Amino acid sequence: MKRNLLTAFGFLAAIAMSAQDCSDLIISEYVEGSNNNKAIELYNASSQPINLGTTSNPVYSMGRERNGNAIPMLLPITGVIEPYQTKVFVLDKTDPNGTGVDEPVFPELIALADTLVNPVYVESNSPFYFNGDDAFYLVKNGSVLIDMIGKTGEDPGGGWSVPGDPNTRWWTENNTLVRKQSVLRGVSASPTVFDPSLEWDSLPVNTFSNLGIHVCDCEFAKVNEQSSQSSFEVFPNPFEGGNLVLKSATKMISFTLVSANGQVVREREFVNSNYQTIDLPQVTPGMYMILMEFEDGSRNYQKLIYR
Repeated sequence: MKRNLLTAFGFLAAIAMSAQDCSDLIISEYVEGSNNNKAIELYNASSQPINLGTTSNPVYSMGRERNGNAIPMLLPITGVIEPYQTKVFVLDKTDPNGTGVDEPVFPELIALADTLVNPVYVESNSPFYFNGDDAFYLVKNGSVLIDMIGKTGEDPGGGWSVPGDPNTRWWTENNTLVRKQSVLRGVSASPTVFDPSLEWDSLPVNTFSNLGIHVCDCEFAKVNEQSSQSSFEVFPNPFEGGNLVLKSATKMISFTLVSANGQVVREREFVNSNYQTIDLPQVTPGMYMILMEFEDGSRNYQKLIYR
């Protein structure tokens, strides 16, 4: 699904990359919603189209392991994902009269799907019926791990949480997870400990508004390879309302907050300031971008997660 942020935001940022970065697919969004509201978004982080394969000759597949059994159930996927674009896969449950394992997916989630998958539930072959306690895999050529969520062979109970979190809030259950824009490649080996906060931002259950678009530094780096760029800090981020603090070593002259669909939410000009406090309006939870202009003529951006 094409929703290109590069055009909407109108400027570029630069980063340093290794040879393995920005060369393949990543899992860019994970929706573990209520009942059957399940979705996975894949993002092509490379500069070339990626062919997922065909029904008779699959290249990529994805799916879950069940209850920590370390045996992934994989679903072949098909189609082509263009450079810096996404493809959204949603569980195929569209019968409005369905109940139990056939309860329908919300219409607003169906509307965002590029492909509906895995319509029939069979316990031994149910790759897309993931819950918060199921590791989920993206695999190439049947055995090469391209990316994953969770830890192989581990059943964490309700779901994975941030290690040491005294509130034990499950990140992978009843949440939408959006990959951080700084993530340039997938996870190629199961982690010793899975800490979802390292590479993911968490949004409330049944948040679908970011599906079909992903912000990744791979796209911006390919079109602007200047090494110097004015930077700024944003806190708190994620943001839950109230005042947002902006700080930079370079004097800031203007600020724009843009929604995922390119709508300008808030604009403000500064008088050559290194520190600003912004009172933001109440908006729909989701992903936004802060576009900053500096006294030296440069521009930069940061993703803001609004809960």
